[in-house]
Amino acid sequence: MTYPEELSIAVRRVQDTIERIVGNGSVHDIRISVTPTGRIVALEIPPEAYNWSPDVLATRITAAHDLASADADEQARYARAELADDPRIRRIVSRIGQR
Repeated sequence: MTYPEELSIAVRRVQDTIERIVGNGSVHDIRISVTPTGRIVALEIPPEAYNWSPDVLATRITAAHDLASADADEQARYARAELADDPRIRRIVSRIGQR
């Protein structure tokens, strides 16, 4: 197999992995799950949240979203490490950065 073919397979594998990532965050029993792009795929709000003010609820949802996004980002960073560890990829990236 040629290097371009190997690279294509590796990139596809990383893309597939990233597409399956779901980051999770929880604050005051608010649970949220997001994709690496921040799209919410699940949100659970506890019954006691209906007693909170709108500002408190919004702040807690935002905090849970931030945690979930950080979790998804970390998982995606780990998935991309496979490509970043390849010296040929590093050379390509460094050339792009010099432009």
